[in-house]
Amino acid sequence: MLSDSERRTVQELEAALLSDPAFSRAVLPVARRLGRSRAPVVVGVTAGAGSSALKWAAAEAAGQRRPLRIVHALSAPVPMDPLGVVPVVDSLTAQQAAAAQQVDRALARVRSIAPDVEVSAGIVRGSPRRVLLRESRDAHLLVLGSRRRAGQRPGVRGPLHGSLALRVTATAGCPVAVVHPSGDVARDLVNPRVVVGIDGLTHSDAAVGFAFRAAARRGTAVTAVHAWCADCPADLEAVTAPLVTTEAAAYALVDGAVAAWRELYPDVPVTTEVVRCDPVSALVTGCADAALVVVGSRGRRAGLGAVFGSVSRAVVEGATTPVAVVRRGTEPSPPEAHRWASR
Repeated sequence: MLSDSERRTVQELEAALLSDPAFSRAVLPVARRLGRSRAPVVVGVTAGAGSSALKWAAAEAAGQRRPLRIVHALSAPVPMDPLGVVPVVDSLTAQQAAAAQQVDRALARVRSIAPDVEVSAGIVRGSPRRVLLRESRDAHLLVLGSRRRAGQRPGVRGPLHGSLALRVTATAGCPVAVVHPSGDVARDLVNPRVVVGIDGLTHSDAAVGFAFRAAARRGTAVTAVHAWCADCPADLEAVTAPLVTTEAAAYALVDGAVAAWRELYPDVPVTTEVVRCDPVSALVTGCADAALVVVGSRGRRAGLGAVFGSVSRAVVEGATTPVAVVRRGTEPSPPEAHRWASR
């Protein structure tokens, strides 16, 4: 163990080296790559949700050969009384004990189903949303469970509407996977297809890359789904492009979106589905027999999403399979992914 003086010397040396622009340009990219390669899969556990999410996260960490971090957010009860705000010590102690028991059970569960995974756990004080968003900054993937009933009819907004999972996906610093009660590890063995939604916008490229990497790890196929509709009239005479032209443009859009990733992952079979309907219906229906559905996100905050609507939000609410929401900037682009693969 270093003494205080030795630690200060190391810090001064580190600061001096980092102040050299040439050293920083050479070393920092390598350090970032090493840090990202060891970034953990983080799973949040709560009293009402988390069993399926825990199993799915353990399998994902094992498949990616990454460490798994189990996080339990603990909010201190602070009731009001006539003399002011006074925390109830006994209630907090009981809450801490219950959280510790739940984390211990989660650790034992992971070690029994994935003994080779490096696993750690922590009980972090704070609101669940704030704790999970902080954890997402250094995570490779954040996995959350939902309290939605297993078998809830797709497309129906139930208890998941407005849930923690939906609030976190809007601003998380890494991709977020939401695992419903029915979306357990066994589905990956029976329904290995990975479905990804493509809308032609820049944020969907990160989702496509995430889907190809997930399919490559599973040794399965990618299904790229794009929903289209007839063009809106361009003038008062309701002149629109022929439907065959609009459909051909939709196919060209999908082919262009997956072209770069086909080259990076030539062993991953790719099929495309161009459906004339709304995006949410196309994805929720199309992912019913899939292991995973991947959607992109603009990163719009939850309030605006509630007002203007959000495809990713609606898919998370309606799908019965695990859903990965990938925001632009949280996954490498095709050129960067190629550089990672070549190293």
